[in-house]
Amino acid sequence: MSARVTALSIAPVKGMRLVGVDSLELDPIGARGDRAFLVVDPDHHELLLTARNPRLVQIVPHFDPKSRTLALRFPDGSEVSAVVQPGEPAVTANYEGRPIRGRLENGPLAEAVSAHLGRRVALLVRGEAERGADDSPVTLMSEASLAALAPELDGAVPDARRFRMTIAIDGVAAWEEHGWGGREIAVGAARLRGVDPVARCVVTTRDPDEGRRDAPVLKALARLHGKRNVTFGLWCEVVEPRRVRVGDPVRLD
Repeated sequence: MSARVTALSIAPVKGMRLVGVDSLELDPIGARGDRAFLVVDPDHHELLLTARNPRLVQIVPHFDPKSRTLALRFPDGSEVSAVVQPGEPAVTANYEGRPIRGRLENGPLAEAVSAHLGRRVALLVRGEAERGADDSPVTLMSEASLAALAPELDGAVPDARRFRMTIAIDGVAAWEEHGWGGREIAVGAARLRGVDPVARCVVTTRDPDEGRRDAPVLKALARLHGKRNVTFGLWCEVVEPRRVRVGDPVRLD
């Protein structure tokens, strides 16, 4: 197998626009800086899901961990930036109920997001030992699997950001990565272990810039895999944390 990394991405704020990066540091809980913040209800600390709040993807986040500055750019071109000042402790939970602990940030950043969404929200600064990703720390997909969806979508290869993957690779056959559960995967100097294919939700059917529903991605997956199988990409655990770069070789062990 002659494969390489073609793209790397993180979401500094869970649910907001995915951000492409040239390199990332993998920790046991995932890519450093990924899902560092979560948007929650300020009273009950319930996590706001993109599926129910699609306007979240219209916000472009940038986080500088050295200065602890989070900047948010909105569709009208305005930007709000502030040094994060974590406040009182709080706990939210992901979609399956796993607790995620952190501290609330109720300053100008939360106010700007509230104005954009038309509802009052707070930002939860995720605790350093907490995992912000869902089932596993890292997701991986192949360019070939993405291209394989085109015939089911009127010939158009979907925007990879719909799947919010950490790592994209090229040089393997379509859907090959779906069979890597339990296998170790060397990605540059890092080492991952495949877990399971990623079950997909309605977020994949929405435009990754605007949040509007515009492509029947779930129906396309069901036609390819079978009615009850709408998986795309692979959940992975981090076995050996290291820095990963675009262009790094990928090897299956």
